[in-house]
Amino acid sequence: MKSKNLFEKIKEFADQVGKGIDYLGNKFDSEDPIIISPYLGYANDKVFFFKGRVLENEMLYDTNTEGSSKIKNFINNFKRFESDEKAGVNVRIDFAEQSFETLTDHEGYFTLYQEWDKPLQNTAKRYLPVDVELISGIENVSEKIKAQGEVYIPSSNADYGIITDVDDTVLQTHVTSFLKLKMLYHTFLKNARERKPMEGMVDLFQSFVKGGNGNRQNPIFYLSHSPWNIYDLLEEFLETQDFPKGPILLRDYGIKPSGAFAHHKTESIIQILNTYPDLPFVLLGDTADYDADFYIDIAKRFPDRIKAIYIRQTKDTKNARRIYELIKSEIEVNALLIHHSDEIYQHALQDGIIKEN
Repeated sequence: MKSKNLFEKIKEFADQVGKGIDYLGNKFDSEDPIIISPYLGYANDKVFFFKGRVLENEMLYDTNTEGSSKIKNFINNFKRFESDEKAGVNVRIDFAEQSFETLTDHEGYFTLYQEWDKPLQNTAKRYLPVDVELISGIENVSEKIKAQGEVYIPSSNADYGIITDVDDTVLQTHVTSFLKLKMLYHTFLKNARERKPMEGMVDLFQSFVKGGNGNRQNPIFYLSHSPWNIYDLLEEFLETQDFPKGPILLRDYGIKPSGAFAHHKTESIIQILNTYPDLPFVLLGDTADYDADFYIDIAKRFPDRIKAIYIRQTKDTKNARRIYELIKSEIEVNALLIHHSDEIYQHALQDGIIKEN
């Protein structure tokens, strides 16, 4: 029965791809309006990180319901990867009564990681608004192009932070499926509300955010090798499933991945650790990738900064067996290979990382 279902999904996927390509062939001849897509940033008292992209608005279909047309889902996801970005555009970022300017790169991204003056008054707001505006570099535009984003500032009562992989740790992506067929099916033919979380992770993350005494406001960061093109999809998925809100850190890649591809996760984690030098962190990942390698390396480079490492085994693969041996050999690192979120919960409970619900 499983083989039949898989065959039917493959056939359905191929049919939808064919229809989508025929449709899209008539839709990408004219230029679309220019928009700014800001991503949730993060900050401490001295520096802030904020990123976004300037590109054409591809006018995605509204697919905010389960069971929406697969052809619409496919077209939307195709458009996300077929983005028309704007390079060399001058962008102004207004944040906490301060202004910063920067240029978009060849892929349309702008990135700031620099000093700022935190407001003197103590504010309970964890998310500060950021106004973004294009000030030059776009011709024949009659109206100002603006957008509003946010920068997250962790609470002073946080006792640790959480950094988690997304694919097959938070979101079911089926990256280890046969020929990655299930992964392709879910990626291109399902919308954010049709995607499923890994079992038990929503409640677990809510416990992590509340911390060891149940009253903390611990920051959480979502980290993935997926491209920024699907940021909106992941953001909607996390919100729909009631995951704790936090910055989503993805990667940029063109037709050929850049040399930073393999180091994206490590570099992102190091930047977070350097931004919050007084916070230890809990790291979560899975055996479908090299999360264990990245995390154990980080734990060695930042002694006493990593409270625990949790690696979920996706399948009994060669890589999973290698990771098992790796974790077993690293006795000085508090790393655990698990099969279910309940094991993380029990371990974190015993270590005082979370409080019993």
